[in-house]
Amino acid sequence: MKKIITATVIAALLGITLAACGGTNGDTGTTQATTQPPIAGQANHTFVYQDVEITMGALPAPVLAALGPALDEMREPNCAIEGEDVTLRFPGMILYLTYPADGSAPFIASVRLANDSVTTPEGLYIGAAAADVARLYGQYNREVNGFYYFNQGRSTLQIAVRDGVVVQIIYQYLFLD
Repeated sequence: MKKIITATVIAALLGITLAACGGTNGDTGTTQATTQPPIAGQANHTFVYQDVEITMGALPAPVLAALGPALDEMREPNCAIEGEDVTLRFPGMILYLTYPADGSAPFIASVRLANDSVTTPEGLYIGAAAADVARLYGQYNREVNGFYYFNQGRSTLQIAVRDGVVVQIIYQYLFLD
């Protein structure tokens, strides 16, 4: 019985993964998603880590040169567009980069704060009181099940709150249609 349950769970996870990496256009096999340039005159969110500014959607090379070597790195195909995603783990932060296969410029896709050892430029950290979110950021653009979204340019700051405490902070570049 335990083997059947395990096999069912594995099959379900595989199905979710395949569905998430779908997005093909009927029988042509081409993806529907296209990357978008920054919105003119609107800056994207910027996270500051050890005095290095990390702007969502920016070129990764200058940021990587300033940050130095990561603790570890993982590479995998991008599910949404043809290309490769690179995940770099630094103390207290995870940096996600996307390298499109079509020759367009690579970009910083997102930053996730990993623990309370780092804060946002405004002073928010994992473990902070939920009341600090409104005090530091004002009115959110939308809220879904405890996830608060603050949009700026082609980026969003996602802050998750559970039981009155900040449990997740993610900056994300909105690079798809």
